[in-house]
Amino acid sequence: MPMVRAVPRGYTVCADAYLTPKIHQYLKGFTSGFKGGLKDVDVLFMQSDGGLTPMDQFCGSRAVLSGPAGGVVGYAITSYNQMEKKPVIGFDMGGTSTDVSRYAGQYEHVFEATTAGVTLQAPQLDINTVAAGGGSRLFFRSGMFVVGPESAGAHPGPACYRKGGPLTVTDANLALGRLLPSFFPKIFGPGENEALSSEETMKHFHRLSKEINLFLSSKQSQVTANGANGSGSEMSVEEVAMGFIRVANEAMCRPIRALTQAKGHDTSQHVLACFGGAGGQHACAIARALGMKTVFIHK
Repeated sequence: MPMVRAVPRGYTVCADAYLTPKIHQYLKGFTSGFKGGLKDVDVLFMQSDGGLTPMDQFCGSRAVLSGPAGGVVGYAITSYNQMEKKPVIGFDMGGTSTDVSRYAGQYEHVFEATTAGVTLQAPQLDINTVAAGGGSRLFFRSGMFVVGPESAGAHPGPACYRKGGPLTVTDANLALGRLLPSFFPKIFGPGENEALSSEETMKHFHRLSKEINLFLSSKQSQVTANGANGSGSEMSVEEVAMGFIRVANEAMCRPIRALTQAKGHDTSQHVLACFGGAGGQHACAIARALGMKTVFIHK
């Protein structure tokens, strides 16, 4: 009996056996509302390799990256210039994670990839994922600014959602004025009828800033006791928020470098195609850090 790559093949079978019944259960409920002329309509689903498959053949092992794969296909059509042939980096920043990919005239595939510790042997678009998104939580640990990998999720969500949630990347952007509550619908709070709360965000940041400055003050005292000079300045709320944004941006730059520099491509010779709910808040900073000159932000 052939035993080559037996372990990842076993992982793939187990993942497929776990996911496929769940998917079919969802599809059954999804299609139960199809009536009249829609009853016998053909429904196609995106797979992890960027191709489409009939609903009855949609399986779990081919569906793990179907959402991000749809983004790759979308920006490949809308952002790649066939005349200039300048390669495109896809930057898909959502609530819990960020997916990055590359397109240079043809789709880049892998045939074995590890997602959440599970190795799957199935064709997939080459998409790198990092646990940094709009809902990634902010921590100050041992003198370091830490972003994620824990996420606040949709419930309770970020602190500004008025549901008792923790500080997140979204709150940092709100504290810096990059998000304007007046532009959002009043769907937040326990009754889902209130606006985003800048006050709740700032209250949490003031508390965290106090903790950070106390830590810095204690370190400053140790430096002074040793006979050295220090600045002794405290960090403002805005500086604390910007510190977390910089950490998040660097975390999202790393997988882009892995897709470009690690494979011999010059990152600065790419354009950045940004999509996802939180992508527009970080795209310009990401492009600047990587030397890119052009950013596409899809409406």
